[in-house]
Amino acid sequence: MLSQKQMATQNEHGRLIAAAAKAALSPLGCKRVGQSRLWISDERHWLIFVEFQPSGWSKGSYLNVTPVWLWLRYGSNDYHPRPHDFIAFESAEQFKPLIDQMATVAARSVLTMRSRFRTLADVNRFLSKRISQNGFSIYSAAVTAGLAGDVATARRLFKRMETWDTEGHESWMKVKTWCAELAALLDDPTRYRSALLDAITERRQQFKLPADPGCLEAMDSTSAV
Repeated sequence: MLSQKQMATQNEHGRLIAAAAKAALSPLGCKRVGQSRLWISDERHWLIFVEFQPSGWSKGSYLNVTPVWLWLRYGSNDYHPRPHDFIAFESAEQFKPLIDQMATVAARSVLTMRSRFRTLADVNRFLSKRISQNGFSIYSAAVTAGLAGDVATARRLFKRMETWDTEGHESWMKVKTWCAELAALLDDPTRYRSALLDAITERRQQFKLPADPGCLEAMDSTSAV
């Protein structure tokens, strides 16, 4: 059984990570998820996940800063930037300046991501450039195109989803069914956006975030190119 001193030493790197993250991310409005290494920046209809990811092999941390599109009822995205390499914990003296630097990179990445995806049009352009044969990339670009008002592109991409082979995977079959439902709403922008607002509300509940009744208006006000 570990002594209190041994336990304190074992958790030392975790405390250093938490302190560095708090100092860098709290001023930006990011919130820590419980006592985890995950921080969330709430952008209303999307989120930024900042994860100081542990390693299964040694003490230390990776850094992931990932956008999460809440209007996607199933999944979030297939874009997972890692703006900093792994930092191994050897001692508090060695680790602290390095994790402080990583936290600074995390904060800078949040600000960059907020600027890069300031509008739905920005997100739509980004996802449109990432379309491949991967079904998820088609799905995310299709849904977002419709939300951003690019109905022609959304219709074309939803059409591609009709022939997508889900290989019997239940989760992907749900995606395909939902895409068909959304495609049928493209000629009615109000109902289309309303359906996606419902998805956003559900996802916010999943992440235990407060309801945002003004989210649809926020999407309307930021979707212009």
